[in-house]
Amino acid sequence: MSLFRACLLTPLLSLSSLLPAAESRPLLDKLPQNSIQSAFQILRRDYIRREDLSYEELNRAALQGLLERLDFGAELVPAKSDENPLVPYVHAEFLAPDVAYLRPETFTQGEGALFETALKGILEKKAKHLILDLRAGGKGLFEEAAAVLQTFLPAGELMFKMKQLHSDDAELFISKGSPLWTGRVVVLIDGETGHAAEAVAAVLHAQGRTLLIGEKTRGATVRYSDVTLDDHTILRYASAEMLLPDGTSRFKVGLEPTFNIVGNLKQKHLAFEGSRGKSHLPYVNDRVRPRFNERALVHDQNPELDDYIRRSKGQSLPGDEGQTRDVVTQRAIDFILAGDFGSASKIDWQPKHNPAEGPVESIPKAVPADPSATNPDQ
Repeated sequence: MSLFRACLLTPLLSLSSLLPAAESRPLLDKLPQNSIQSAFQILRRDYIRREDLSYEELNRAALQGLLERLDFGAELVPAKSDENPLVPYVHAEFLAPDVAYLRPETFTQGEGALFETALKGILEKKAKHLILDLRAGGKGLFEEAAAVLQTFLPAGELMFKMKQLHSDDAELFISKGSPLWTGRVVVLIDGETGHAAEAVAAVLHAQGRTLLIGEKTRGATVRYSDVTLDDHTILRYASAEMLLPDGTSRFKVGLEPTFNIVGNLKQKHLAFEGSRGKSHLPYVNDRVRPRFNERALVHDQNPELDDYIRRSKGQSLPGDEGQTRDVVTQRAIDFILAGDFGSASKIDWQPKHNPAEGPVESIPKAVPADPSATNPDQ
């Protein structure tokens, strides 16, 4: 019976099909322990198919309910996965004049070194602004996150620490190199930002170095451990938590963007896949259909007439299928360019004269008459 009592709380979550999903969780959370036990006893005794509520089924329901409550804190994964091994990759290019774009995708072993090389490359090309895209989703390694952070922070500075359960000591990650980029960074985030990538965003944000654009992150700043349950199943659970230097935890808290921009996940995936090894520009620059203008007139062309003929024949036109856009990156570029334009504009707010008096005029004044003067006509 002790095993039965240990499973009393979380199985009820999985048996909550008796209640609407939106209502069962709040009601369950308010139940005292004796009421939970009574609910189980009633179900075991009076449920129309009580034979289905075996102890084995209750244990499965307990584990299912517990995993649902822990959310991304724990999960069951297949022991043998068909997924291809992740390869370190960093996308680097200029998406606008002086605006560099870096996208580390996996945070697997070696990606930190690739990121450092890519950052040095854009610095050689005189980049003034940096967009760091952390939306690729790879879970990755915190060691690689530390390698990325070292390119932004001075040597000897504590970047973050990993706190293991049942351990008084924390694993410290201290920067060992000189910073390559010392300016502000525009960081793109969303709900698919992996835990290593989220650690990078959290540390830079705590330093006051970033402008976060996109959507709120999940708060998955934890290290996972795997335990094999049988030949087919692995239990993966959060076993260590990333803490900022001041001890702040972001686990299940996440990061709120400075500017919330909701992007289409499908479009983002297509853009990342299509730009891998190529250019990301087609996904941030709007494709414009040719029109009849001065250029077409000089070249004796009429694109609009050609399009009309093709359309009348039932043929499709370029662009009919629509354009895949990375909206979040587009808005980040717009924000940077608008800031540059505003800072470069000079307005003389000091008027040259008092507006209430009107413009200063130079009008010759008449010479006053002298009554004592002799009249020459007399």
